[in-house]
Amino acid sequence: MLFRKRERFERTDVPTPGPYTNIIGGVVLAVVAVALFFIVTKVADRVALETRLGDSDLSKQVSAQSSMSITDENYSISKNSFTKVLFLTVADADDPNTPTAITGARILVLEGVSIEDESGSASTVMKESVVNVPLETKVGSGEVASTLSDYCATQGAAACVVPLNAASNIKFSHVVVASEDVFDQIMALTTANASTFVDDYTSLLKKLRTDMTAEELIALANSAASVSEDNYQAFDAPLYAETAQAEDGSTAETGYQCIDRTWLCIAVRTLVQ
Repeated sequence: MLFRKRERFERTDVPTPGPYTNIIGGVVLAVVAVALFFIVTKVADRVALETRLGDSDLSKQVSAQSSMSITDENYSISKNSFTKVLFLTVADADDPNTPTAITGARILVLEGVSIEDESGSASTVMKESVVNVPLETKVGSGEVASTLSDYCATQGAAACVVPLNAASNIKFSHVVVASEDVFDQIMALTTANASTFVDDYTSLLKKLRTDMTAEELIALANSAASVSEDNYQAFDAPLYAETAQAEDGSTAETGYQCIDRTWLCIAVRTLVQ
């Protein structure tokens, strides 16, 4: 039997390389790489925005504060509910631990007062105090004592929370650190949606860091919005010249201006008779 010559056939399931195969492959890889770059960048930007809410460094400082103390035996601590927010305006808010120049400090105190009408129905009336803290206010003690302005310039915004707590006798519920005065912008968040907050308020988030969540920021704005004009007040924190006693018994000013903690707490109604 004669052997038949083996025939060769071209496989139709295997693509035939052409003169542009490598070029097309390179283009596809480049497109995929660019797409991945934009996806990764977008995700990174999103995460960076989200971490500006619920900032862990500011949360630690809020937790490290001391409770309010009675500074005058003629007064007691109010049993009303309070929300006290410290707003710090600084040159750079990207990292609250980085030393930066401070341009403003403000304390928002919202007080919920329970009242009962003639029918016995209970309701809550909100009262608001906005306190401007002068930058020459003394914070800290001993070797680290300085003005608020100098303290922030050397220690950073986050480090100012606990010293301001001690200097004012106000235990802050929350803190907002921002690169510009965002107080009015936050107060305008009454109609914001927490689920779309990052997308809707990207420009605002890029300016600040806070220990609050989106839900808490919106709740804060709505609480403030319920305050009537008669229940609103704004003023500068009262300061007095600090004095110290010398070895010879004489008294002289130290050069520092301190917050009158009793007067301040009476004014914001955290101390009552």
